[in-house]
Amino acid sequence: MNATRLGSFDITFLNEKEYHTIKREIWGKEIYYFKSSSISPFIIDIGAHIGISVLYFKQLYPNSHILAFEPNPISFEILKQNIEINGLDNITLINSAVYSQNGISTLYIDDSEQNWHSNSSLLKNSWTGSEKTKPIQIQSTRLDSYVKNISTIDMLKIDTEGSEENILKSHKNILSRVENISVEYHPIMGKKINRILEILKAYFDIQLLYEGQVIKNIPNSNLLTVQGKKRKQL
Repeated sequence: MNATRLGSFDITFLNEKEYHTIKREIWGKEIYYFKSSSISPFIIDIGAHIGISVLYFKQLYPNSHILAFEPNPISFEILKQNIEINGLDNITLINSAVYSQNGISTLYIDDSEQNWHSNSSLLKNSWTGSEKTKPIQIQSTRLDSYVKNISTIDMLKIDTEGSEENILKSHKNILSRVENISVEYHPIMGKKINRILEILKAYFDIQLLYEGQVIKNIPNSNLLTVQGKKRKQL
């Protein structure tokens, strides 16, 4: 296990290359930055991994309330540790995938010595840190019961290695309560970004980011971030 400082926080991690790659995107390029009128925004982090994004949100809004989901049991234990060692509160951690239905799902994780667990996916032929993967049984859940008493979701972040479209399609009833959204697009298994954009455009004014920069044209076969801000009612 490795340990270092991240902003004003302590953090532990397994894979140094993976850590620095994710840190560069989230803390360096600030792909999840958003403005909130609330000093204690409610944030949902789907695909929290070891907590690099959770810590970023806490640095941005120290009084925020965060609901974080991570299905990979290895990543989840490190996530818990990273929250505990920093004594952070108002963070709820759920060891589950978010999906279209409640139940048991198969998660495919990196089974190599690289421990590249941020690429864990519900899709069998998704990319992973290596070609060596292992299927494990994990809990999957819908968001409904967690947000039934929440009127405003200030930020919804989704990074689930290919199941983003499934989550968006099955949770349209929640999107109307979201002020800001950030969705990672993974060009795998023939999945098209247009289907994600079509869903998001019904609720948000959106922009595309590639390598942290706003772009107008959609490149082929690249990891993109879709940012959205709630469309103002006329």
